[in-house]
Amino acid sequence: MDTLEKLITLREKARQEMEAAMKTGDMNAVIKYARIIKEADGGLQATSLAVERISTQLELDSELSTSTEGDRPSSSADLPSRKARGKASRDEYLRRLRTKGIDLSRLKGRTFQTSSGKRVGIAYASEINANKWWMGLPDEQYDVVVLLCETSLGETLDFVLPPDFVNRVWRRLTLSNEQREWHVVKGGPNYELDPKRKLGQITAYLSRIEPLRI
Repeated sequence: MDTLEKLITLREKARQEMEAAMKTGDMNAVIKYARIIKEADGGLQATSLAVERISTQLELDSELSTSTEGDRPSSSADLPSRKARGKASRDEYLRRLRTKGIDLSRLKGRTFQTSSGKRVGIAYASEINANKWWMGLPDEQYDVVVLLCETSLGETLDFVLPPDFVNRVWRRLTLSNEQREWHVVKGGPNYELDPKRKLGQITAYLSRIEPLRI
C-alpha cells in the first residue's frame, strides 16, 4: 500500500470512528476524529496538487510531440499514471467536441484555442477523495476554462466556465508554483468551486459547451 492509499484508508477509519462516537454521544471523540479527517483532507489535497504541478511540468513538451495520438482511445490498462489518465481524458473530450462540430487546436500542454482564437485551459482531476477534485492550470490568461472531473465510477464531468466567470474568480484562486489551483466539491446535487473561498456554484456550467463554439 502506497502513502496515498494509506492516507485514504486512515481517513475512512477516522470517519467510521467519528460516526460511532456520534451514536454514543461522545463529543470529545467526535471533535478528535473530525480534526483527523480535516488533516487527512489537507494531506490528500496537497498530494493531488503536487502531482498535478509536477505532471504539468513534465508533459508540456511531451504532449506537443504526441498530440497526434489523440485519435486512438485509451483503455484503463494503458493508464498507469495520473499524467496518462489526464491526457486520455482530454483527448477523449476533444473527440467528443469534434462530434458536436467544435474543433480545438492544441497550443501547448493543457492550453487550446477555439476557431475564433479564444484560449482554453483544460484541467483534469480524478476523485481521489469522495466528492472532491483538486487540479491546477498554469497562471496564464484564459478566456474559457474546462474542468474535467473524473468520478470514482469512471464518469467524466465537464464544467465549461465562460469568460465572465473565469475573470471573476481567477485572482481569487490559490497561486502555488505558478499554478492556479481549482478545488471542486460536490454537495448533494450541486457542485461548488472552492467552498472555503465561496467562489460560487458551477453546476449550471456542466456540459455547457456554448463558450467553446464562439
